This record gives sequence, structure tokens and C-alpha cells, in this order.
Amino acid sequence: MAVEKRRKANNFRVQGFLGVLFNMGLNRKSSIKEYWNRKNVSQSTPWFRMTFSRNRFQNVLRFLHIVDCKKIPARNNQNYNPASRIKQLIDFVNRKFLHYYRPRRELSVDETLVGTKGKTAMLQYIPSKRSRFGIKFWILAEAVTGYVFQMHINLGKTFEPALPAGTLQGTNVVIKLLQHVQGADLLNKWYHIFTDNFFLSLNLARPLLVQRTHLTGNLRRNRPMPNMIDNADPDPGQTTYARQGNILLCSFRDQNRRKQVKLVSTFYSAVRAMNAKPLIVNPYNTCMGGVDLSDQMMAFYNDHRIQSKVWKKIILHMFHRILLNSCIQYYQHTSHNPILSRFEFVKQVIEGLTEEHLLNRQQNPGPRQKIRKVIERKEKDCTVCSDRITADEEEQGPSVHVARRDCTSLVFVDTNVNY
Repeated sequence: MAVEKRRKANNFRVQGFLGVLFNMGLNRKSSIKEYWNRKNVSQSTPWFRMTFSRNRFQNVLRFLHIVDCKKIPARNNQNYNPASRIKQLIDFVNRKFLHYYRPRRELSVDETLVGTKGKTAMLQYIPSKRSRFGIKFWILAEAVTGYVFQMHINLGKTFEPALPAGTLQGTNVVIKLLQHVQGADLLNKWYHIFTDNFFLSLNLARPLLVQRTHLTGNLRRNRPMPNMIDNADPDPGQTTYARQGNILLCSFRDQNRRKQVKLVSTFYSAVRAMNAKPLIVNPYNTCMGGVDLSDQMMAFYNDHRIQSKVWKKIILHMFHRILLNSCIQYYQHTSHNPILSRFEFVKQVIEGLTEEHLLNRQQNPGPRQKIRKVIERKEKDCTVCSDRITADEEEQGPSVHVARRDCTSLVFVDTNVNY
């Protein structure tokens, strides 16, 4: 039986929890309890024991919630949303990401996968990804730095809203990422969007150009395009161009490739670069990987802890995404000389988050607990532990049990509590 005085989680304790969580990404271990290992001196990490007790950290992690679950519609409700436990956090993070950073002109749109095999209607299978199973996010990121501005979760085929007739999913995703910005709109500012062939189509390039937004990417063979590009068969190293107003299309075959690549751009002209390739190719190769760059950086200093709850896995992912974006902001705006490495930056963040919590823990230590064994003797049944049904209880009910001070088994006793 555990006797513990419940204490409310204050800001210091929440910051300390985040600091411990980020430090687990720097010091990876096989399980959470290994961070509080005292048996093996070689595996001892005293900082974690100083910051949190193991039970308290696990309790904070266990009861971590973003919304009141009692107010969420049930599964059989027509208003049920599988992302309702995390939607408020995602919306809040999207607002803050754009509020504190002004993006450069080149942006990229792509998908990412938060790896999990938990039970949820949002689960996706993408064999080309490292995790293969997980929750899909549509990402709008800065092409050069990988700074993420917008994250939209894919709810799956069952709960995703139906698309208008004739609208491709990729077209709808790009428009939503640029429009669905609370307090700001990325359209009509001549940003330049880079996408792959899943998103790109002429039906996307036209409305974006009307809303003063450039688009560049490669085009799938089964998408509508002019016959001149569809039937083009250029020789190796040659390019075929076509234009529809301000939209440039080209079909290019590299010297060392058998397949031709079809590209679309509303920004570049039909000229060749220094390497004899179309001018569209080099910027596309440079700027298309913004989301992949962000995912690559996310893989470092992240313990990728397995969570049975899918929504909790996404919450922890969002915490690490916030940490990465703050590091990118530091690189863009710092005046430090020399500039801290990302490893040093994360260590400074951890120390800043846990400083006040450690000071408060030293000044106000909690009640110390000790283990003692009660002398075994013949006593009345414990109202907490005993499941034996007596003859009197069958007639009068469980109220016959008389309370005892301690159990006959091993117990945790709070020395500051009066019994």
C-alpha cells in the first residue's frame, strides 16, 4: 500500500519534466527505470534522481493530458475526432511557429510519419518510410533550414473530410497548409513552394499563381499536361519546353538516366544552367528536401520512446519538434561567438528548464519515505487489502471490516502523516 501526499504539478515541476524528457534524448537507455538504476555503478545517472524520483516522473508521464477527456465526444458519436486529444496542442504550436519566425521565400511541402503501431483509426502504412507504420503529418517547412511552420495530421480515410469533385488530395493539402494559418496567411506574398509529384498538378499551379504564390515541382505521368510534354521523348541531355501562360513545363532526360523527368514551375525560365541541365532542376534538388532535413535532425537527440497511447506519442514528438525549431531560431538570430553546437544548445535548454525545479526541490524537500515490516500477529482484517468474506459480512455487507493502522505486508509509510 503506497501512502503519498498528492501535490499539484506546478510550472517548475512541468519544466523539470520537460528537461528530464529532453535529457533522455541525449542519454539514451533501454527503459525509463534504467535512469534511476542504483544497482550497477557503471550505469548510474545521479542527475535524474536529483531532479525527479522515478515514481513521480512516471506519474507525470502517465497522467499527461492536453484536454479534458470527459469533454471529448465518444467513439460512437458523429462528432468524434480521433485527433481530439492533441488537436489543441497542434493548433497552438502552429500559431507559435509562425508568430516567432519570418520564413524565407523558398518553402517545401511534404509528408512525415511519426512511427507507432498503436491502435488508432489514423494509423498509416508507408513502406518507403523508416518506421513504415505510424501517423502521417502534412508539413510546410522552410526549404533551407528545415524550420517547420505548419503541421496537419491526417485523420485517415474514415474521418478525413470528403474532397470536392475533381480535387486531388495533394492540391487540397497544399492550399490548406498555406491558408489554414491562424492570425496569418502565407498566400499573396509571393512565396515559392516546392513539392514532389504527389502534390503537384496544373490545377494547383493555376490558383496559386492567381493568389501570388509560385510553385515548382515534378509532375506525374498520369496527371493532365499538354500533349507536347506528354508525348515528348528527348535525347539524353536534351530538354523539351512548353508554356501555358506563366506556367513553364519541361521534359528532361539526364545523360545517365533512362527515364525522363517532367517538371513544372511558375517562377523559372526556359534556360539552361552551367551544368547543361534546365534551370529548374538545381533549385528543385536544393529546396525540395526541407521536410526531410527536419526529419533527419529530429532523429538526433530523441530517445524515440515507445508509447502504448498514440496521442501521447504525438505529444512527445511535438515537444521535440518545438525544441528543434527553437534551435534553428537560435542559429538564425544569435549574436554569440562562437555559436553553440546543437548538442550544447540542448544542454543549455535542459539546465534552464530544470534550474528552478531543482532549487525548489532543495528548499522544499518532500516527505521522506521508508519501508518497514509490521510484526506478523493475529489481527483483524484490513479494510484495504483483505478480500476474505466473513459470515457477518454476508449478512451485513462489507462495512463490518474494522480499519487498521498498517497492513501485514510490506508497506510505504509517510513519516509526516498522523494516523
